[in-house]
Amino acid sequence: MPASTATPPRAASDDAVNVRAIVALVLSGLGITSPFGIWLGYRSRNEIDRDGGIGREFSSAAIIVGWLWILCIVLGLIAFLWILI
Repeated sequence: MPASTATPPRAASDDAVNVRAIVALVLSGLGITSPFGIWLGYRSRNEIDRDGGIGREFSSAAIIVGWLWILCIVLGLIAFLWILI
């Protein structure tokens, strides 16, 4: 029986932190750049799931914080427009 030639997915070293996840968290925390943080958070979380590594918590936090900023901005705009009417 021939040996399997399939290789497992490329695995990052177990102690390597995904830098994209940290950058996504910083961008999401700034508020004005939260859409980029959300996008980068989703990308880094998919990369961590695919290749392995550390930082899934950072990317998940970036997604949550980014969406909270978006929610605050939308609610603020609604309140502002409500006052104008």
